[in-house]
Amino acid sequence: MKISKKHLDRLIQESQGQSPVSSSASASVVPFELGKQNRIIRGRLPGMESVYDRYARMLAQTLTQSMRRSVTVNRRATELVNFKDYIEAVRPPAALSVFSLSPLRGHALMVMEQRLVHVIIDLMFGGNGLLQSSPGKRDFTGIETRMIGKIAKNAVEDLETAWKKVSTLQARFERLETHPKFTNIVPEEEVVVTTTFDVLINRMTTTLSICVPYLMLDPIRAKLEGSYALEDNQVNQLNVSRLSENLLRTKMELCVQLGESRVALRKFLKLEVGDHLLLDQDQEGPLKVKIGNVLKFRGFQGAYKGRNALKISELIHPKDRFTDALENPSKSSETD
Repeated sequence: MKISKKHLDRLIQESQGQSPVSSSASASVVPFELGKQNRIIRGRLPGMESVYDRYARMLAQTLTQSMRRSVTVNRRATELVNFKDYIEAVRPPAALSVFSLSPLRGHALMVMEQRLVHVIIDLMFGGNGLLQSSPGKRDFTGIETRMIGKIAKNAVEDLETAWKKVSTLQARFERLETHPKFTNIVPEEEVVVTTTFDVLINRMTTTLSICVPYLMLDPIRAKLEGSYALEDNQVNQLNVSRLSENLLRTKMELCVQLGESRVALRKFLKLEVGDHLLLDQDQEGPLKVKIGNVLKFRGFQGAYKGRNALKISELIHPKDRFTDALENPSKSSETD
């Protein structure tokens, strides 16, 4: 009996614990496109989110001051997408601002949708900012382009301040375009970091977005991935001003004290209508004005425009506890 060489090779492979290689099995060829630049990107950029949260507050303040209307800006989402997917979602006409972040290499993009542009223009020219009808797909006029360019420049400058917590960058407005095809800041397959903001004006929600190439962030990526970038100890001036404004609207209850009197419990229980109480207040002396049981003013009783009134004659400044203890040692010891 003769054994063929092919059969002998199979027996040797089986004795060595190896599975025979099938002649029908062929290596599959996977095509590789050199022009495609998809990258596997893992993790988040918490520092980037922190920067844009600060930027949202600053942008709201800038728009409020420019249009003299209350504007609220909130960061909706930060995503990593292909530039092609991002730019195809932009509907022309729109305000597309190309800017740089020196010393980072490359350009970034800020996009204001058409509705936001028309609301801003309407408010800046004295309108109410309420769009009665859809603006359609007409291009912006020369005046509208110049006005929105000024707003876009201020919005880009706010980015420089928002980035200071993470890195010192110089934001510079380069140019304004109205059609996406003129803003190819990177190849279509390049990965970009996009952040969308909701801009609320007159109960109307519009959108603004910022697109930064992922490779552009390489020099500062470690800072953006670090958790320390989330710490924001800077006092936000917009929140301070709003808090101060609300605080100044708070109504205070002032109590004018006519005097005090001490009576025995026996006499107190016998008090009736028409009885007189002798107060310790001098008739010609100033009355005490208290806020929350704290003496703040002294003044004299009178009348003004047919009503009882008080003319303030003295402001009472709070004393330091140490000074008060020196002037009233017995009272301080009782308190302690």
